[in-house]
Amino acid sequence: MDLYSPIFTRASTRKFDPSPLPKDILSKLGDFLAVVKPLLPDVELKHEIVSGRDVKGMALPKAPHFLLISGKKHPLRNTAAGYLYQHAELWLYAQGYATRWLAGVKPKEPDPDYIIGIAFGKPAEPAVRKTEEFKRKAMSEITGGRDSRLEAARLAPSGMNGQPWYFIVDGGKIHTYYKPNLGGLLSKMYNLTNLDVGIALCHLAVAGEHEGRTFEFAVMEEGVPAPPSGFSYVGTVK
Repeated sequence: MDLYSPIFTRASTRKFDPSPLPKDILSKLGDFLAVVKPLLPDVELKHEIVSGRDVKGMALPKAPHFLLISGKKHPLRNTAAGYLYQHAELWLYAQGYATRWLAGVKPKEPDPDYIIGIAFGKPAEPAVRKTEEFKRKAMSEITGGRDSRLEAARLAPSGMNGQPWYFIVDGGKIHTYYKPNLGGLLSKMYNLTNLDVGIALCHLAVAGEHEGRTFEFAVMEEGVPAPPSGFSYVGTVK
């Protein structure tokens, strides 16, 4: 399954065909997620796929399916969730479907471990774009050093399009940082920047696999460059 190409063409959508996807597609999505290597083995995550009747929130798209993500408390729980379930988004795009990350969707039944959801289904509008149509920061604004995998990370989606990540290339390592909040009014509207950096790490891992490179993530106790102003260290890709 080619997850790399969708990175350069995917686009979020709010307009879905309301017809449900075939049951075998939903089953295959679950099978796929079950074999994705997690960012960290000790983070407990789970998901369920429900219909629009089982969710609530303001201005939700009329999608046939919602993937609701939850997990037990862990310092990097949200980052691990972004990493794992961005694989699901890329998998769905590779199948010809469309998605949208939704911080505002919630399960109707309260869940203290709930994190975020993804709407998905057949697109009712074009859900692709050209690479030059992405509105993203220049590479020089998000990196210190060069690595071919970082272009894929640069194109990752993020809440409010905040792009709250920074990467420092250190030989064969990529030290990863994020902004704990977007600042100003945006910080009151959105507080999942730690999840966004996990999405970017997914793109980095997929790009590495495309190049035949391994992906290992660890939180280093020492030897890490100081973070840029306003950023915090997340972990290091080796």
